[in-house]
Amino acid sequence: LAVLRRFYEFHLASGRGPLVNPVPAAGEGGRQGAHGNPLLPFAAHRRGPYRQKVPTQAPRSVSDELWNELFAAMTSHRDRAILALYVSSGVRASELLGMRCADLDFARQVITVISKGSRIRETVPASPDSFVWIRLYLAEGHVAPPDQPLPPDAPLWVTLRRPCRPLTYSAIRAVLNRANDTLGANITLHDLRHTCAARMVADPGIAITDVQAVLRHKSLASTQVYTTVKLDDLIDRSLAHHARRAAAPPPRPHPAYAAADLDV
Repeated sequence: LAVLRRFYEFHLASGRGPLVNPVPAAGEGGRQGAHGNPLLPFAAHRRGPYRQKVPTQAPRSVSDELWNELFAAMTSHRDRAILALYVSSGVRASELLGMRCADLDFARQVITVISKGSRIRETVPASPDSFVWIRLYLAEGHVAPPDQPLPPDAPLWVTLRRPCRPLTYSAIRAVLNRANDTLGANITLHDLRHTCAARMVADPGIAITDVQAVLRHKSLASTQVYTTVKLDDLIDRSLAHHARRAAAPPPRPHPAYAAADLDV
């Protein structure tokens, strides 16, 4: 559309084009179709003319089988702890990497992160399994010696090579890229947040408002995108439904039809 608009602008400037550019600019001021025939009824437009509607796609999540392969491809307790915490808490990458040692609460099994948008410190629950991997990672002494308490203000995630430095997004992304090369996949860190949401939504014991609170969405509409039925799941449930129907005994005929059959 941008190329077509420039094409008409060139011919307009040279005097060889139409009087009005038929391709309006994106976000162009003024009423759409203002140069149209005033005798014809005005048609309301929800978006710019000629601009196609972008289809809404379901968030991309990781299947359980691929998640097991991804987790097995990790080579250190630190990377296993990070992935387990990602997929169980649903926090964003910047929120998790910005954690300090004081943000861990092993007793309540929750973590505290600085929310990406509001910059407010918020408490997020995580799985017991993730805290087991965190303990194994801390026992290696990368953050503090094992016989000393953790410094509260020290970064929780550091590099494994000396001297230890705070772990960056590029570094953990490189870890994930190496695993993707081994598995032939294209998993991103944000896919793990989608995976956490998809797992909680699929659990009938968790309300959609609980998922909204864990993901810290301001609007429930942002959480409802995870309720979209996947095609593979729909096919499996439909085939299971038809199999149950085929295995069920046939219904008994109505008494009126049974009497008619006896007369014949």
